[in-house]
Amino acid sequence: MIKIALTHIRWVLSIFILGTASLYSQNNLKNNPGMFKIQGSIKGDIADKFAYIYYNNVEDSVKIVNNNFEFKGVVKDTVSAQIYIKSAENAPQFYLENSNIDIQISINKSDKDGKSVQTMHIDQIKGSHSSQIQEEYLNFYQFNAGKKDFNNLLYAKLTVFLKQHRSHPFSGAILAELAMVNPVLSKKELNTLYSVLDIAKQNDQYLTLFKKGIDRLGTYAVGKPFLNFELPDQNGSLVDIKKFSGKIVLIDFWASWCAPCRKKSPELIALRQQYSGTNFEIIGISRDKNIKQWTAAIEKDKLDWINLLDQDQKIENSIGIENIPYNYLIDEKGIIIGINLSPTEISKILSANTKKT
Repeated sequence: MIKIALTHIRWVLSIFILGTASLYSQNNLKNNPGMFKIQGSIKGDIADKFAYIYYNNVEDSVKIVNNNFEFKGVVKDTVSAQIYIKSAENAPQFYLENSNIDIQISINKSDKDGKSVQTMHIDQIKGSHSSQIQEEYLNFYQFNAGKKDFNNLLYAKLTVFLKQHRSHPFSGAILAELAMVNPVLSKKELNTLYSVLDIAKQNDQYLTLFKKGIDRLGTYAVGKPFLNFELPDQNGSLVDIKKFSGKIVLIDFWASWCAPCRKKSPELIALRQQYSGTNFEIIGISRDKNIKQWTAAIEKDKLDWINLLDQDQKIENSIGIENIPYNYLIDEKGIIIGINLSPTEISKILSANTKKT
């Protein structure tokens, strides 16, 4: 039963670390340090009769009554856990510790490969020490992310933060996210921070992702050449990346079923319009399996740039991309000048580097 449930888990670090879920501390809770109690509520229509929790190779289930459920138990250390229902496509992750934890979950529906699927999202967590330290990091990140010296501020913050929480699995998750999804810090800085962690207390998945990210930063880092590739467009014609030599190219990895990807489309369209008539180009690379759904999304979202299909994710696997949306900005010589940038960050680089054609 565990294997069946876990096949639906979609690991998304950027959501887990810097997602929209609200984290609230609640210091007046009378916590029992010897056990945990999770009181959960689900917003949305579900037919499921049971909720499940998975942690440390333990799986437990309880009945859902009026969209509410409650778990009780004991953990030796703070661990990463997942709550799920069998009808959902994913299993949200959170940190489980011996305290009274209140979790509010919402159910959303979306289309994937032509099918309607349900996804779960943790909207709010109260009552845990883990939520407090997550809130501390999230507040720092959001307040400082737009500053010019953000990478220096972040490194200084994490130098202190990780020493204080070296045994908490959230520390390992932060470094995995910075290595795999959001490469703000250098390879040397990340390795220095990694040396602070109490490895024995970290989640193996985080450590694996961190090492994958570090390997990728060594090969596909800013200042390194992007890989050469050929992929088919909507007409089945092969397009060679070498064709775009002399242009600044944004390579955007996405899929039609990826809601965050589709949400970014208007910003990319605005960016393309702003720099029309210059040597700037966008190439979209999709991992869609359903070609009709892919082409329909291109037409509906009016993605009037080069769109290529990588159904087997050969390019993503070669680079080591785990999550989408994800992008690389490469210069006229095919050298990487930005990784996973926001439209605002891309625009700043383009304003200083594009040329009229």
